[in-house]
Amino acid sequence: MTKIIKFIKNRFDTNKQTGLYLTIGATVAAVLIYIFINIIKDLFEEYMLLSFDVRILDIIKNYRTPSLTKLMLFITYLGEWGSIAILCFSILVILFLLQNWEYFYSLLISVIFGETFVYTIKNIIGRPRPPAAVALMTITDYSFPSGHSYIAVAFYGLITYITFKILKNKFLKYLTLVLGIILILSLSFSRLYLGVHWPSDILASFASSAALITIIITFLEIREKFYPNNRFLQQKAIKKAFIFSTIAFPLYIVYLIIFYIRNPII
Repeated sequence: MTKIIKFIKNRFDTNKQTGLYLTIGATVAAVLIYIFINIIKDLFEEYMLLSFDVRILDIIKNYRTPSLTKLMLFITYLGEWGSIAILCFSILVILFLLQNWEYFYSLLISVIFGETFVYTIKNIIGRPRPPAAVALMTITDYSFPSGHSYIAVAFYGLITYITFKILKNKFLKYLTLVLGIILILSLSFSRLYLGVHWPSDILASFASSAALITIIITFLEIREKFYPNNRFLQQKAIKKAFIFSTIAFPLYIVYLIIFYIRNPII
């Protein structure tokens, strides 16, 4: 009994690597994985889930307007593979120049694992997309889970966390947090608005991708607390990162605009 009490006490000790940080992270990740698994189980009891999905898509369809459709199309392109690849590469270069290896490898793992996971589950489940009657875009691959929603959390969510940690100004930190949340929700909603995903696809992606970055962030927080990195960044490295970012991000915006113009809804 004493050993059990000691074990439980250690799980809530903030001064142990296997203490409170790991307990919270593991618990949250486990709950999210449980939700994801239950959504998959519900896919095989189609009536209830399909009824919910159809009802939500019918409601959204009634609020479509030409101007909102253009906006949703632009937002959804932020989750396209090409857009993510370019932006991810740019951020990885910046982290490389800053020699921030914890964030560098965390982002790399999150994106590679996320893309692999989505591709694998899509082909295992094989769920069809919503019918053409509600879709504004023609997409031929499977629907479950939503790759855009997954990457919204796994990529943009992690970028939001990294930016939040790097910034010193409190206003900018919380502004980044708010903008990150808005972007994640908007990107996921755009998939519903365009009628290319079922709502349950989005929920499953949220649960699974949130579990992934919970694990990554837990690792980063534990590492920061118990293995603080006090390295001094050389001004040359900061200058190189700044110069690269001032060139890369405007080019990324130009790419998005050109891609948007050349890929209207058919």
